[in-house]
Amino acid sequence: MASINSELTSRPCADIPEFERFRTQEYRREALMQQTGGGEAFVEAAAPVIRKNVLQALPYASETGKYVHALQRNGVSGEILERSLARAWLDASEHFLVPKPRKRDLFYGTPALLCYSAVIVIALLLGAIKVMRHTHPELIEIVLAAPPILAIVGVPLLVVVFAALRTLVHRA
Repeated sequence: MASINSELTSRPCADIPEFERFRTQEYRREALMQQTGGGEAFVEAAAPVIRKNVLQALPYASETGKYVHALQRNGVSGEILERSLARAWLDASEHFLVPKPRKRDLFYGTPALLCYSAVIVIALLLGAIKVMRHTHPELIEIVLAAPPILAIVGVPLLVVVFAALRTLVHRA
């Protein structure tokens, strides 16, 4: 049990004020308790209710919406968040538990993929310059005399490499 708790982090329910207001409606909780009898059945039945009445009703640009999106960027799926909030509602807890962000996700995020793409493109451009220096010396003089030409080639290549890496990494 200690290993499970070490993989979870506690977040205050007050971080989602819309959920706090939803929890105060005791008639909903009582109705679900009567239908399900509590326990995991309650959590299973409450998760879609919370999704519809709380998470999907959040204004996109609100502070709470940004908080929920930040949780999702940290690897907390909508289903996990719904179940966690349902468990907090069942237990009348002031906190809900979500998985801690994995350290390896730092290497797969958008900023990391952008850095990888930049390194790949720079290496490709340097390799192309080295090859062209021997095959087309007059052309490389023109390219190196006007560095923006490298940017004109490099930026679209960066976009293509970034899109390819992102597709490969975020397939799941």
